[in-house]
Amino acid sequence: MIAFPQTGIRPSAAIPSHRTVPFDYAFRFEKDEALTGQPGNVISKSVTVSVEGAFTAVSVGYGVVPSRERPPIEIGVQRAAPQSLPPAPVVKNSIFRGIELGEVINGIAQAIREFATDIGPRTAEVLKIGLRLNPEIAELALQNDGKMNLDASILSKLFQVVAEGDQPVQFLYTLIDEGSGREFQSDSILNIAGLGIPNGDRPFRYFAKPIVFDAMTTITMRITELSRFVGELHVSLQGYKTLGGANTPTSAMRQRARRR
Repeated sequence: MIAFPQTGIRPSAAIPSHRTVPFDYAFRFEKDEALTGQPGNVISKSVTVSVEGAFTAVSVGYGVVPSRERPPIEIGVQRAAPQSLPPAPVVKNSIFRGIELGEVINGIAQAIREFATDIGPRTAEVLKIGLRLNPEIAELALQNDGKMNLDASILSKLFQVVAEGDQPVQFLYTLIDEGSGREFQSDSILNIAGLGIPNGDRPFRYFAKPIVFDAMTTITMRITELSRFVGELHVSLQGYKTLGGANTPTSAMRQRARRR
């Protein structure tokens, strides 16, 4: 007597009656359809299941490719707020721990050419987006517990504006079967809650029950942006095709008819 594992699946159901092949359907949000970095922006992409047979989706995953079209903006450290060109003198030497926030704000204003005594709107936007140490000289600045004396050549490019592509990636997603009009969630799902983060830490999820899409079904993925991330988004439905179903080119009946 053969003992089957206690999986809850009947032995007859565990062996498919038709041939199956691994297959993924991809939704590529790229070029003009990529993430724009504008919260609230809605984009969608559709794929149509092949006429060969039904597609069973077992899991869904995603990844992103940040846009790197624009070089990072380098920020120096300045004593006085810039009033016009030429720029105000950069601090000649200082230690990292001794830099004041006002000197950094003055450096931001100079870098983006916003000459004003007050914090201007573009300078304020940079402060909201965020700054980071220039990766090329960060180790030098942090040596000796941030107490190493830095010269003007280092201080003139000590910081960078955080690139849009380095922003956290957050979006809502909805999966829709256009043929039946069925949505597979009660409301749009936050990517981190449903898929994880795109650095490889839980980058996909298994469906509680595999979803079967008939041949020629149109599947739509709708995305609502929540973050300022700019770049490509790639979503894949991972599963398998079932070949040989009724009314498909791979059905046994049609194959016999062709051989005749």
